[in-house]
Parts: sequence; C-alpha cells; structure tokens
Amino acid sequence: MFDIAIIGAGPGGYVAALRAGQNGARVALIEKNELGGVCLNRGCIPTKAFIASAHAAFAVKKASEFGVRTTGKIEIDMQAVLARKNAIVETLRGGIEKLLKSCNVKLLKGDARFVSENEVEAGGEKIKAKNFIIATGSSWVELPALKIDGKNIVTSDEVLDFSRLPKSIAIVGGGVVGCEFACMLNTFGVQVTIIEAMPSILPMMEKGITRFLARSMKSDGIKILTETRVESAVVEEGRVFCRLSNGESMETSKLMVAAGRRPVFFDLGLDAAGVVLSERGFIKTDAYLRTSCPHIFAIGDCRGGRMLAHEASAEGVAAVDNILNGSSVEIETDFIPSPVFTFPEIGSVGFTSDELKEKGIVFKTGRFPYAACGKALCDGESEGQVMVHADPQSGRIYGVHVFGKDATLIIAEAVLAIKNALNVAAIERTIHSHPTLSEALAEAAADVLGMAIHKQRAQGVKS
Repeated sequence: MFDIAIIGAGPGGYVAALRAGQNGARVALIEKNELGGVCLNRGCIPTKAFIASAHAAFAVKKASEFGVRTTGKIEIDMQAVLARKNAIVETLRGGIEKLLKSCNVKLLKGDARFVSENEVEAGGEKIKAKNFIIATGSSWVELPALKIDGKNIVTSDEVLDFSRLPKSIAIVGGGVVGCEFACMLNTFGVQVTIIEAMPSILPMMEKGITRFLARSMKSDGIKILTETRVESAVVEEGRVFCRLSNGESMETSKLMVAAGRRPVFFDLGLDAAGVVLSERGFIKTDAYLRTSCPHIFAIGDCRGGRMLAHEASAEGVAAVDNILNGSSVEIETDFIPSPVFTFPEIGSVGFTSDELKEKGIVFKTGRFPYAACGKALCDGESEGQVMVHADPQSGRIYGVHVFGKDATLIIAEAVLAIKNALNVAAIERTIHSHPTLSEALAEAAADVLGMAIHKQRAQGVKS
C-alpha cells in the first residue's frame, strides 16, 4: 500500500513525487511514455532549445550593428540544431530519473486505469494507495477540417523533429505556441503566416503588449491574418492548399495546427473512481485540488487553467502538502506568471487592463519604454515597454506586462511584489542595478506615481 500514487510524470507529476519522497512517503509514479511529460519531451524544453539556436542566428545577423563583421551567408544546420535539442532533453530526463531514485520513488511504466477509488492497474500490476494524484496532462486539439498527417499537416511535436526546414509554413492559432514558433521559424528563414480566429494574436494577454508584438512580427516579415479560419486543407504533391474563411486561398509547404489543447485521460477509468468532470471536460477540483473523491487529487493541464508547466509543478507541491500535512494550500492563480518566448519576449502577471475594466476596478497605468533604458540601447534592444497597472491611491499592483528583451526574467520581480502585497512605491524605492533592464520596471512603477526619472529620454519615440 502506497501513501500516494501519481499518474503522469510530467512537470506536475514528477515534482509531486519528489516532494512526497522528500517527506518520507511511500510513492509510486506511473508513466506510459518518457519522464518529463510534454514539457520536457515535446514542449517547453525542446522549443526553447530551438529558440536558443534561433537567437544565435539572430545575433549573427545583427552583429554588424555592434561593429562585428561577418562574411558569407548564414546557414542553419538543422541536423545540428536537432542533435543539440535531443541532447538537452536526454540530459534533463536522466536527471529526473536520478532524483526519483534518490527519493525512493517507485517508477512504473504503462497505462493506468482505476479499478476502484483505492486501486489502479498499470503495466500488469495492481497498485493500491491511500491517495492518488492525477497528472495526465493534455494534447493538441484536433480540428475536423484539418487532419494531422504528421508530415504535411503537423503539430509542434513534428516541427520539433524537423531535420530540414520548409520554405514556408502556415500556423493555425496565434496563441503562445503559435507565436513562439512563428518567431523562431522566421528567424531560421522560413516564410511564416499566422492564421488566428480571434481579432488579435495572444487574445488573452494585455492588448497594448500584443499590439507591440504584432507590429514587430510584421516588420520582420511574418504575415498575420486575424479573424480568419482555415476551412479546409488539401495536400497535393507535397504542398498544402488551404481555403480560408475570408474567401482567399493560400499555398504553403507545411501547415502547423496550434489551436488549443484538451485534457488527456488515457482511458483512465474515472467513473470507477467516482471522479467528476467539469462542463468543459476537465477534471473538476476544489480550491485545494481535491476531486469529487476526497483522496484523489488532480493537478496540471488535466484540470484546466492556464496549462503552464510551472503552474502544474506548484500544484503538485500543494497537493502533496495537503495530503501529507493536512494543509489547506491554495494556488493563487492571480500570481502565476505567463512567459512568451517570442522575439522580443513577453512576461505577464496579474490582470490586464480589459479585465480590470470588466471588474469595474479603477486603476492607473505606468509605462516605461525600453528606448529610454540605457542597457537596452547598449544591447541593441530598444524595442519594448513595461506596463504597470495599479490602484491610483494605494499603489496596489494589479498587473504587470512586459514586452522586450528578457521580459520573462523581469516579470519575476513583479510576481514577487504582487505575491507579497508590495505596492508600486516599494518597487520604485528598491535600488536596481545600473545599467540593467530591470530599471525599466522600477521606472514604470514610478510612472504610476508620476515620478519616472528617465521617461523624457524617449519623447518622440513611437509606442
């Protein structure tokens, strides 16, 4: 009898297993595929490895701006890019396996299926446990009109195994994955078109920030079609011919579908365990991650939410603490950062201006452009802006949104501030190293108070 059996070894499941093992619990971790889940094997890590290669190409292209001369045409060796990505994934996967062994976690391979609320079958074994954590993740939504063939009509999974670059690609979906892949492939020299059904790309993010990104992507040659759908796609002689909802047709080498994700339950037998789904088809949980069966918990993508790896990991820790320590740990979703690894990056936490208006909350926005930041100019990265939404009286921070180089790092300070109920004055009065990009956040916070020191540098800069 295990104290906890965890189904799924992605960033939620394996972190939960390690947390439980650290606390001396008897833990079983069940996984049908590779350790690390989508994040490590087909998502976060391989994508960022590809993006790192794209950044290297981007730096070479810009070298002349820094007085560094390069000769010859830049060539992308996709075999080398792919090998580097695979080596990184294998290294991290091996690290997880060692960590699990060090915490005495029993790893079981195979599909898991509940026999009852206290027992599952997996890999030919029956596993009984006092508590269960479901962490089975998600997979790409399949659109009826776009049949994935893995060769011409693909998902990000197949793109991350490309050994040769296509001449062109159309990406269905202008969300985080669609935009990241668009920037990365464009930098590699691929002709990219984004097709998004909503009025803008990244529709759930701060509109002011997504306008900056759209403008930047278009200036780099990425074509963006909004309020448009692909009604049909036909493959002929290795080319994909698409009919669009705007009445136009287009031809492309590859069509990548990135239009949302759905929960994966691997025929899990949830009925036998008495686990109830929500109206949207995700596992329904309370604020403490308990399902309708009190000793069965669910974390990560399978319960919905923003489907972020770091959110799943935090939920894994919280679920284990709630099980072993009788805690009542809630995940404060307002404090979860959303990183987007586009060119330049986006970092976001808290409420957008549209959300604040919908809630009827009075707020003031402080802004500071990268063009007024000395380090940004030194780095040749003057494109960007920091936005801080805060209460005009108390200075309470409602949301921070960053577009620009290292935005995914800068946002960490904002997360810490919001989490600990610090106001804009606290950020403004914190001494930031000079010259760094972090100064832009301090200046944006000061701008809420009408006290930004260097904002006048950027007068006349288009924003």
